[in-house]
Amino acid sequence: MKVEISIDPTYQEPKVIILTDKVTDDIEHLMQSIAAVAESTLPVFSHKGVELIDSKEIVRIYTEQKKVFVQTINGVYTVRFRLYELEEKLNPHMFIRISNAEMVNRHMIKRMDISKTGTIGVELKNGIKTYASRRYVSKIKKLLGI
Repeated sequence: MKVEISIDPTYQEPKVIILTDKVTDDIEHLMQSIAAVAESTLPVFSHKGVELIDSKEIVRIYTEQKKVFVQTINGVYTVRFRLYELEEKLNPHMFIRISNAEMVNRHMIKRMDISKTGTIGVELKNGIKTYASRRYVSKIKKLLGI
C-alpha cells in the first residue's frame, strides 16, 4: 500500500481519498480507522502551525471579533470553521451550545448557578466563568436533565 500526502493551502479541512481497484478487508479497516479519528479530532491553528486536537480536550469554543477560538486545558487555538459548523461536526452529547457565541464541553462543566431570573452561570473546570443566554436555557436544562 502506498501513502501520499499533498499539502494545499486552499483546503480548509483535511480530505482523504483512497484509490483502489476493489474494497478489501484492509481497506475497510483503514476507512473505519480514519472515520474514528476524524470524528474525535479537530484541526486547529497555533503558532506552530496546524495541529490535531482530541475533542475530549476541548473546554469551550467561542467567537470573538469575528474569529472562532477553541480553548483546551493546554491553550487557545483558532479554527477555520464557523460555530454552527462545529456544532454539527462535534458530538452533540459532548458539546452544548450555551449562547450564539459559545459552546462548552459538558464534561468540563464544574458547576452551574441557575438564578431566579432564568440565566445560568457556568463555571468550567479550568476556572473560566461564563453565562448561558436565556434563549438556550430550556435546551440546556433538557440536555442535562435538570
